[in-house]
Amino acid sequence: MPDRATMGGRSGFASLVLALVALGGCRTDAAPLAAAAGPAPNPAEVRYIRDTGAAIYRRQSFERTRAFVFADPSRGFAVCLRGRLRDGRPDHTLLILQRRIEGAVSQVEDDATILRASADVGPCRSRSDWVPAR
Repeated sequence: MPDRATMGGRSGFASLVLALVALGGCRTDAAPLAAAAGPAPNPAEVRYIRDTGAAIYRRQSFERTRAFVFADPSRGFAVCLRGRLRDGRPDHTLLILQRRIEGAVSQVEDDATILRASADVGPCRSRSDWVPAR
């Protein structure tokens, strides 16, 4: 019969393994969902974002955030775009719509702001709610 010291070591190890399994959580390959800062773009806005992103990234594949980064009539309605540079690093763009889009956008009404400078796209780097845009 095993002595008390051996049994204590085994039960301690078993408790550790059980705790790691119970508290370890599940792993998933899906991107984690971030708390949305604003509402999701409507279908007309998604179409505009897709077309604008295609021009920015020269028809290469890119992603957009699932929701607006900020949605405030005084600041605009911003969505992040992310493509890949030739060396594989992410290339972020902050696309700010001045108003919500309903239907088609004429050239006269097209007053979106496109920001690509590193200092301007900071909010995009920490996002995790990316969805394919093309």
